[in-house]
Amino acid sequence: MGEQYQLFFVQRFKGKVLFNVPMSRYTSIRVGGPADVMAFPRDEADLRDIMVFATTKNFPLFVLGGGTNLVVRDGGIRGIVVNMTEGFEDITWSDETTVVVESGVGLAALVNRLKERSLGGLEFAAGIPGTVGGAVAMNAGAYGRDMSGVVEGVEVIDRKGKKGFIPAAELSFSYRKTSLPKDSIIVRVHMRFEKKERSEIEEEMDRLRKRREDTGSVGYPSAGSIFRNPEGGYAGRLIEEAGLKGYRIGDAQISDVHANYIINRGEAKARDVLALMALARDRVFGLKGIVLEPEVRVVGED
Repeated sequence: MGEQYQLFFVQRFKGKVLFNVPMSRYTSIRVGGPADVMAFPRDEADLRDIMVFATTKNFPLFVLGGGTNLVVRDGGIRGIVVNMTEGFEDITWSDETTVVVESGVGLAALVNRLKERSLGGLEFAAGIPGTVGGAVAMNAGAYGRDMSGVVEGVEVIDRKGKKGFIPAAELSFSYRKTSLPKDSIIVRVHMRFEKKERSEIEEEMDRLRKRREDTGSVGYPSAGSIFRNPEGGYAGRLIEEAGLKGYRIGDAQISDVHANYIINRGEAKARDVLALMALARDRVFGLKGIVLEPEVRVVGED
């Protein structure tokens, strides 16, 4: 399989390619074993070639955005990891309030561009890491708002290299989830915003950024919120009430700043993070009868 990978990428691929690369370098929590291949498509032709190649050879395919909200197991990821962070960075304005954003654009960069044009609607994302494509794929949000409020549709490419457009009404947005066709990759996102006073936008961004820093500035690599907030409550508060705030396994620790964050204090392994997650779920269920559902995505092999 390795020779087939290398022959394909040497002959056709324009972007960067890495082999046997540790996923810990590409996740915000800095854990994860090696990926067989990591490819950075430069443009749509590169991406289409990867999709068709992987389908023809029946190779697994995993799409990576900014590596946030992601825990990769210590055995790594088989097949091809498509890293969208070194291409797909164009922003095209259709008119004063509508824009087409390629999936590799950083979410923070888009928020700043909108502020410069006095456009509101994405202030909640100030301080949220990752790419626009990743944010839409998981319907990222905060403080009662999420990406569904600004997305009009997405352009995708499927495993056969076929391109399509999906309007927002067919994406079935829900809490931290977007219903995309299986094995499709977001290429571009069509978005609409609202004209607002720049001072109002800046004030709202500063307020939310301060709120995020006060509650979630944990000082170490993390994957963000580990569990979804259950209805009528907060996962962090439940974990704290279960006596686990600051609890540590290896170099993984439930943050003593915010108990819904697991931090990497240096050399944590995915198995340490997953053990803390299991402990928190068991302890909270035992004490409160509440099942905590992961907000992070766990992938890869043990």
